[in-house]
Amino acid sequence: MTISFRTRLLLIFTAVLAVTLTATTLSALRATDANTRANATRELAVAERVFQTLLDENSRELTDRTTLLAEDFGFREAIATNEEDTIISVLANHGDRIGADLIMLMSPQGEVLISTHDIGADLGRVRAGLGSQASAFSLLTLSEHQPYQMVMVPVDAPQRVAWVGMGFLLDNDLLGRFRDITSADVTLIYREREAGNYSDVQTLSTLPTQPLADVDLLGPYDEVLAQAAEQLRDQGLLSRYATLLDQPPVHLGALLTVSLADAVAANTRLRTQMLLIALAALVSAAVVTLFIARGITRPIDTLVAAARRIASGDYQHSVSLKNTNEFGVLGQTLNTMQNDIQQRERHIFYQARHDLKTGLPNLEQMAQRFTELTPDDQHPVAVVLVRLENVSALSDVYGLAFTDEIVRLAAERLVHRLRPGDIAGRVGNNEFLVLADAQLAGECDQALAEYLAVFDQAIEHQDIDVLLDVRMGQVMYPEQASSFEDALRRANIAVSDARVHGQALERYQIGRDESHLRQLTVTNRLQHAIEHGGFELLFQPQYDLRNRRIHSAEALLRWHDDQLGRMFPDEFIPLAEQSGDITQITEWVVTEAIARMTAWQEEGHDLGVSINLSARDILNSHFIDRVIERTAHAGFERKNLMLEITESAMVTDTELALTHLKRLYGAGFDLAMDDFGTGYSSLAQLKTMPIHELKIDKSFVLRLDEDQDDQNIVRSTIEMAHHLGLTVIAEGVENQAALKLLEQMGCDAIQGYYLSKPMAIADLKPWLAAFNETTLESSYG
Repeated sequence: MTISFRTRLLLIFTAVLAVTLTATTLSALRATDANTRANATRELAVAERVFQTLLDENSRELTDRTTLLAEDFGFREAIATNEEDTIISVLANHGDRIGADLIMLMSPQGEVLISTHDIGADLGRVRAGLGSQASAFSLLTLSEHQPYQMVMVPVDAPQRVAWVGMGFLLDNDLLGRFRDITSADVTLIYREREAGNYSDVQTLSTLPTQPLADVDLLGPYDEVLAQAAEQLRDQGLLSRYATLLDQPPVHLGALLTVSLADAVAANTRLRTQMLLIALAALVSAAVVTLFIARGITRPIDTLVAAARRIASGDYQHSVSLKNTNEFGVLGQTLNTMQNDIQQRERHIFYQARHDLKTGLPNLEQMAQRFTELTPDDQHPVAVVLVRLENVSALSDVYGLAFTDEIVRLAAERLVHRLRPGDIAGRVGNNEFLVLADAQLAGECDQALAEYLAVFDQAIEHQDIDVLLDVRMGQVMYPEQASSFEDALRRANIAVSDARVHGQALERYQIGRDESHLRQLTVTNRLQHAIEHGGFELLFQPQYDLRNRRIHSAEALLRWHDDQLGRMFPDEFIPLAEQSGDITQITEWVVTEAIARMTAWQEEGHDLGVSINLSARDILNSHFIDRVIERTAHAGFERKNLMLEITESAMVTDTELALTHLKRLYGAGFDLAMDDFGTGYSSLAQLKTMPIHELKIDKSFVLRLDEDQDDQNIVRSTIEMAHHLGLTVIAEGVENQAALKLLEQMGCDAIQGYYLSKPMAIADLKPWLAAFNETTLESSYG
């Protein structure tokens, strides 16, 4: 699910504000809690001082009351006269009158004379006070496991005769008065030693529950206090311990507590207000952010819609924004971009459908125009391919810029001559395509003749007159093609036929397409054969007429394809030369021939092999290098490998061909001119060629015994070759009469069916054995 920019903007602003408000609120609440705890702590400190003040006031009040007793004349006299009953009576009456809970009378030396309670281990501290104090004093003490506030007042008559002490129990009334004053609870915690052992820790508290319910009361006093504080904290109480008496073995203290829950409850309203304020601020901010987001996203939405419209190819509407800020600038930029894209697309669309050099429709546009011209299969159209054959040669001489201008001028001429309704386009570097209305066959033929005549006159450019070599191929739709692709392909075939036949215009002939398709199939299967095998070498013996022996054999290539069956060299060799695969095939032949000659040498047979080289082979320097390299360490002399060349190899590039032939000649190979008499070489050229042998074409030998002209040509050729120092071999010898004529004419060797048909390597050895046992005449006469 995609979240809109507006929603994301709202979420981001709201999230940032929520985080800020949360942090601020939490900080304020945390500060409030800290302040509440600090106030509670201060409250406990104040409560401690109040409690101490309360004890001091009680001490003064008790001291005043006890002093009244000590100054009573009768009481002092009774002590001085040691009237025990009187003393006890006075002490009891006065103690009841002032509400004393403990009464004690001691001698000036600290001996207990009369006491209502046993103060036990704390007696020593009382005696210490008697010795150090000259006047009344007070102290806290424990007696019989209860805490008391006790005052000791001296009795003088006039000498000091005793000390009278009054003790008041620290009870719930006292603690209640303290709680009423401070609102803090107080827990008295005390312990004393008995018989060498500590007693349990005792408590007296204003708390509703026992504060030390889960505390180990027999543990060390400090641990008891720590556990008590922790227990109170778990109950939500903040505590402060005030030491009242710490004179081992006696411990007495007050644990003051206040409720944190009550303190925090006092701030509940403040907390609620703060949370409501934060929530209100968050909602307000969200609403404000929403309006801001709308204000921001509204022009963005407009720009996005415009961008999508432009992306879809709609350039009819401009972007209109009232804003003069950055969004307005962006809107104007989109308008500019829209106009630029529209202009660029128009240009691209034009370029995609037209040739940039000539301005003519390109192949794609011509296909569309063909569809428009042929809405049904009833309207005849002549599809004419015009090819400028010498454009590539002109580029090599004058350069591409010059050639491009020549092609453009040729296109102008052609377009200027077009009939209304006819269309011309450029479909290749050197090709034009014309779609001509063929409703009236005569008018169409006349128009095509005029289109061809356009190129009869030379085109002048840069003071150079260029005459274009033009070939035209015509296909009639729908008679000869079912679609534009078919028509274009067959027009290409017609142009190729025009070039082969030397015609300027060739009309497509039914059946040529199938022939062309077979050529493509053969070419593809040739490449498969090169990679996976399928070739075979046959050998046709060659007979030396002078030495009366088989001196060599010509290696003849055969090919059997799994799909096409048995293929003849006359069909696949020209296709291999056109596709450029011929050199790879020749290399295979060379490899097989070298292997066979090496095996013959090892078997003791002195037999050479003749191999045919194509024009492409002769002009390929890498091929020449590999042939020389492969025979460098062979087990035979290079002269035994006869390399046969055709005259056509010299026509393509005479200088390069001569250079490569001289390399082979110098390396020790024997070279032969094959099919002599059927090519275009001159005698002057033959004189300069580094060859050893002429091979007379079989067309002059097949009817040698019947045709006097053939006899004259063969005789002249043999004499000429011998004058040039060349040997002559005649191929196509099929009867004894031809053999005798050739022998009379001085021919050096023969080859043909009269001697033997081409045979596989397995059949050659037994044939040689049988042949060597007899003479040629006796065997074939």
